[in-house]
Amino acid sequence: MKMCKILMIVVVILGCASVSVGAENEDDSIFAKMWSKAMPKLEQALELFERGETLPESKIFGADKQSNNAKYEKLLNEVFDILLDSEFHASRGEYRSLEGRIDKSEQKIAELRKERIGAPEKSWIPFRQTRSKIDKEVDELKEDIARFRKEKEAIRSSMVAALSAMGVSVDGARLDILLASVSGDDVIALLLAADSIKKINLQIVELLRKGEGSIHMARKYTGIHMVLVDIYLHAHHDVLEKIASEYSPRLDAITNSAQILKKQAEQMLAGTPGGDGQRQVLETNVKANERTVQTASLYREYLRTQQNKLRISAEKLKNDLSVARNTYQTVKTGGDLISLINISLRTLEGVFGFALPDLSTVYDQEVLKEFERITGQIRKGS
Repeated sequence: MKMCKILMIVVVILGCASVSVGAENEDDSIFAKMWSKAMPKLEQALELFERGETLPESKIFGADKQSNNAKYEKLLNEVFDILLDSEFHASRGEYRSLEGRIDKSEQKIAELRKERIGAPEKSWIPFRQTRSKIDKEVDELKEDIARFRKEKEAIRSSMVAALSAMGVSVDGARLDILLASVSGDDVIALLLAADSIKKINLQIVELLRKGEGSIHMARKYTGIHMVLVDIYLHAHHDVLEKIASEYSPRLDAITNSAQILKKQAEQMLAGTPGGDGQRQVLETNVKANERTVQTASLYREYLRTQQNKLRISAEKLKNDLSVARNTYQTVKTGGDLISLINISLRTLEGVFGFALPDLSTVYDQEVLKEFERITGQIRKGS
């Protein structure tokens, strides 16, 4: 079969296989920026991959497979960060910023209310805080918080729409769980990277359609596709590693601490007389720690569900990478490019299943608040 016919078949089938809109119908400026940044690094990574095939395993002086692989993986990480460039990523950053501003304003209100207790009603000293000045400042902070929350809601709606455009069906409540989860940013990064990889593949199809279909270009594009699959597989392993070595152990520590505190409160409660005012405090402590343990258990199930689905996705990606490498080697020697179809966009279009486990019990606002509180503890490593 002639090379031009092979390329035409690939273009038609890859174009039909994708459920995404072509890159030209997306935000052109964002994609163009991402493409111009990613492609040189993808080509460098491909050169390192080729070079690694001929290097010795180890060498005292000069390059060997180990040093070459370190450079290769560094480039994979750099490209992955570039793949996250999107309006959604910018919105997520702004959403986080607003959360921080709300927290800061609420903390300031708490400080002002404490300061108000000892403040005078009036003072002839211009810069001295009075109760009326404090009340005015508190009211202004409350207005700020209301505005920040309104802005957050607008961003939240835009993120739901953006995910929907990517093929991820999610409502506001499920997005709240994802944003509140300690692994939420990792999962969102995987979603954004998958979307960018699909767009790059579609752009490659467009280039082939326009006639950039020489053996040399086919070899390069097949190699770039292989590197993209490898990047995505590495990203899966990174998230799995974080869940196993960071998030889960910290969650266990939080659970153990809550269980100890609950037991201590119960023991003190057993020795506290019925009319003692401390009983109410201890009973509240018992309930609070029970809620922490229950929410941590729910959180653990959430992470376990993501872990299992990520492993399934990673296994598919491993197979895709093997096919991609075989295809690259085949095309490099002038073989049939049609095998690229088998690893085109199949995994990417099925990868979103792991993102949003069904945890309807977290929709309860009180549980969600505890979920967010535990997330903060896990992030701080406490």
